[in-house]
Amino acid sequence: MEIRLENQVALVTGGSRGIGAAAVKALAAAGARLVFSYRKVGRAARQVVETSDAPSGHVIAVRADVARMADA
Repeated sequence: MEIRLENQVALVTGGSRGIGAAAVKALAAAGARLVFSYRKVGRAARQVVETSDAPSGHVIAVRADVARMADA
């Protein structure tokens, strides 16, 4: 089954490692533009952006702790 998400936008919280990173890569591969948050490890977040199957600027990492209202 192929999922196509062109012209769609996704938001992933905790997208720099593990399941979140896999979700970011899968959504990007399906054509979505997306933003994902990470809390601490900027290097891991940059690696997810760089290794995603998406045109430049389609995957954006934002440092935020979504448990904090100010960050959310």
